[in-house]
Amino acid sequence: MILKNKLKNGLKITALSLGITFISAGPMTTALADTQTVTPAQQLVDALNVMKLDHVDYLYAYLQSIELSENEYGQIKDNTARANQIIRNTSSIDSLPNSAKLELLRIFMNNIKLLQLDAKMVDDFGHKINILNYEPGTTGVKIQLLDRDGNLLAIMDPTREDLAPEVLLSKINALLEAVEALREMSETGVFVPMPAAELPNTATGLPNMIMLGGLLIAIGGTALIPAVAVSRKSKNPAKA
Repeated sequence: MILKNKLKNGLKITALSLGITFISAGPMTTALADTQTVTPAQQLVDALNVMKLDHVDYLYAYLQSIELSENEYGQIKDNTARANQIIRNTSSIDSLPNSAKLELLRIFMNNIKLLQLDAKMVDDFGHKINILNYEPGTTGVKIQLLDRDGNLLAIMDPTREDLAPEVLLSKINALLEAVEALREMSETGVFVPMPAAELPNTATGLPNMIMLGGLLIAIGGTALIPAVAVSRKSKNPAKA
């Protein structure tokens, strides 16, 4: 009876360990490979995050409901290229002539409009302000993004650091990247749910599971050793 119990326990542990190791080495490896491929939906989320919005879920869903024409897409590309021309060799936005600053503002507002959005500039209290008459330091400036029905989708809260040429350029380019991701997503004709903010860390789970399987195999092996020893003794009783 003792021998049978030891054998059963050892075999159970070994079988369990082999199952864990096999499962972890198969599907989890595939999952790890899948996470390394960035989907258009994730590209859209990443592009919106570059804009430093308070949240992206409403805007993400709304953008999938619009239809961009080839002409609108072309205008956004041209606007982005023009913004890159203005900013590329600039060390400071403040050093740009007022005409260039106004053109950058026009480009931003035009791209927002092409995405069938409305942008409203407000102060810290939500009061609409005219950016041309705004006096820096009097209050903060926020940009509300609304749909055509006036529903608030997201808020941008730019800081002084966001006016650094490379940062401003990254935001302008991110808007084009969002449009390109949208075009790719629209080819399916199906609404694509927003990806999770953080992907599961399968990279650390895989080695841990394999190590656990190996440990259980070792435990199973040690459980079989005394069982085999008892079996040998029973077959070879000591001579008088």
